[in-house]
Amino acid sequence: MKKIFILSWPSWVGKTTIYEEYIKDNEETKIQKVITTTTRQKRDYEKHWKDYYFLSIKEFKQLIKKEKLIEYAQVHNNFYGSTYEELKNIILNNKTPFYIVDPQWVKYLEKVLSWMYDVKTIFILPPNKKELKKRLIKRGEDENSESFQIRLNESLVWLEEKNNYNYNIVNDDLEKAVKEFKKIIW
Repeated sequence: MKKIFILSWPSWVGKTTIYEEYIKDNEETKIQKVITTTTRQKRDYEKHWKDYYFLSIKEFKQLIKKEKLIEYAQVHNNFYGSTYEELKNIILNNKTPFYIVDPQWVKYLEKVLSWMYDVKTIFILPPNKKELKKRLIKRGEDENSESFQIRLNESLVWLEEKNNYNYNIVNDDLEKAVKEFKKIIW
C-alpha cells in the first residue's frame, strides 16, 4: 500500500523550515510536497506553482462546484484546499505525496485517503508554550492584537491534539528535528 505523509503543526513552529532543510540535503527524495491551492494574496517571497497555486475566489469556487478538491476550508477569510489532480500527478511521478496542512485538516485527509493509502501523520511541536508565544511575536505579530490572540489560542488548542498523530517532533533544535523527520520518512 502506497504511503502518504501528512505534516501538521501549531502556528510558527518551523514545519516549512524542517521540510526545506530536509529537501536541501535530499534532492533525490522519494517524497513530494502536495502544493495547496489558495485564494489568499501571494506574498513577495512566494512563487506560484511552487509554494501554492494562487487562484481567484471565482476560480476556487469552480473547483468546488466541479468536485476537483479532495478537501478545502476557509481560513482567515481565504480558501485553501488540495486537488485530486495534484495528488494523481505526484503518484504518477512515482513519488510519495507529502501534505503540509493545518491541524484542522489532518483528520479529514487521513479519513479520506486511508482507504487507499497508508497514511502517516507527523506533528511538529514547539519546545514549550512560552517558546510558542515567543515565536509568534518574532513573526511580527503584535501580541495585543486580535489576530495574535486568535493564532495563539488556535495553536494552544492544536497542541492538545499531539497524541492523535503517529509521530511527534519537538523543534527545539533544527538539526535534530530534521534528523527525526528523515528517520520517519525513510
